[in-house]
Amino acid sequence: MKTLNKITTIVIIVISSLTITTASNSGPIVTEKLEAPVEVKQTLQKRALTWIEGQWLVENNQYVWTAGHWEVKRAGYVFISGEWNKTSKGWTWTEGYWKQIDMHKWMNLYA
Repeated sequence: MKTLNKITTIVIIVISSLTITTASNSGPIVTEKLEAPVEVKQTLQKRALTWIEGQWLVENNQYVWTAGHWEVKRAGYVFISGEWNKTSKGWTWTEGYWKQIDMHKWMNLYA
């Protein structure tokens, strides 16, 4: 019985750690924030899609701009856009990520 409880606890921890998403992907440090290209902000509402604003991505330890795009909504999640963060050595970009929220809040946002 104790072994079953331990296994159940481990399975719950593993599953919950897989569903937690955080903004931990930071890029290289730069002296000044990079300017994003001018984009047309999408305001058209699409029922099954959400607009992801343009983001800086890190490829080969360099920042590469990725234009905004429509992406299928994820039930129970909202997209948190990336942002520049000031450090003692300069600026670093933290990538955007999907954050899990309460389903009732999600339904209020998209109902």
